[in-house]
Amino acid sequence: MAWKEPSAAERELAELLRTQGLCVSFAKIRRWREFGVLPWGARRGLGRGAGSVSEITADTAVVAEALAVATASKTRLEKAVLRVFTVHPRSAEAFVATWVPLPERGVRKALTWYIAQDRSSALAVVERAVEAAGDDPEQRADAALAAAHAYYARRYHRVRSARRAGGRVHSADPHSRADAHGLATFAAAAVLGEHEFGADMLVEALRESFGSQGHELVSAQAFAEMEAIASQAECSGERTALPHGALAADKERQLGERDYDTLCTVRHVLAVLVEAAPALRLACRAGLSDPAVRHIEQVRASNPRVRHYLDCADSISRRSPADAWQGLIPLLISICTSPEQLELFQQDVTALDPALDDIHAIGRRALARLAPDAPASGQGPP
Repeated sequence: MAWKEPSAAERELAELLRTQGLCVSFAKIRRWREFGVLPWGARRGLGRGAGSVSEITADTAVVAEALAVATASKTRLEKAVLRVFTVHPRSAEAFVATWVPLPERGVRKALTWYIAQDRSSALAVVERAVEAAGDDPEQRADAALAAAHAYYARRYHRVRSARRAGGRVHSADPHSRADAHGLATFAAAAVLGEHEFGADMLVEALRESFGSQGHELVSAQAFAEMEAIASQAECSGERTALPHGALAADKERQLGERDYDTLCTVRHVLAVLVEAAPALRLACRAGLSDPAVRHIEQVRASNPRVRHYLDCADSISRRSPADAWQGLIPLLISICTSPEQLELFQQDVTALDPALDDIHAIGRRALARLAPDAPASGQGPP
């Protein structure tokens, strides 16, 4: 490709970044523009035969600074975009729910890249095993179950190791062997689909998996309810809805159907939950009797989805801000690629209002209770 001389606007932007201590090449600036992640002013004509020029905007400078910081260590551009979409790279010490005006095109390209390259999830592992098994239904089912059980067995072993080391166990991890068996069965069912796996087969497989663990308590009522639902659906001719995680192609399609404002709103709400997590941990340690804290804990106890979101936010908040996107982006994608989950998410987080309105005040009160002699003028919990 022939090299084009940098435009006056590109030279201006490079010089602006240089004054902030950021050395960015013209090639990198052009790469950002081509990717669609750098806002740019509209072109204006210079008169007949004189051509046209474009100009940078205030948003151009803000986004370019964030991208320059995020790509300073030769980070892949898609990862840098997702990092900037999650938290401003200048937030080096603690997660702060900020917003960088990234253009829609660049964010969507980065999210699509993430979905396509994510090969570590249970569904991705099972899908590869099924594809390698060929067209025979029995072989596909056997491959799906074998891959899923192996995946969750490894996760359960990691959970046991974490427990022995005194580490924290995430709510999405299997907490027992029976839990691992059940999650594996649901993962296989999600990949194979209802017609290949079947609701009755799902119930039976779960019964066998849990039933083999005689020392662990399993709710017979839960299985009875599942069997009743499956039988009712069979009699009525309706499709039984399995707990279904969309595969890559479906995720990309569903994500494309969400408008950009929705993606940004979900991102902002999750960022607020992440920013609130340290203050809530301090309040718990301090035994703070605060109406806002009590409200949050009541909602957490009564709504398993809210508990999951708060647990995820707590886990993300324990990462460095530079790595926070690795926890937040998968959660955002799972919410935004399921219409049902997205609708419930809006209801669930609304239930937390208005307890999170002044989360820093909760953190300061908790900090003051833990250390009465410490000054209460800080901006929030460490």
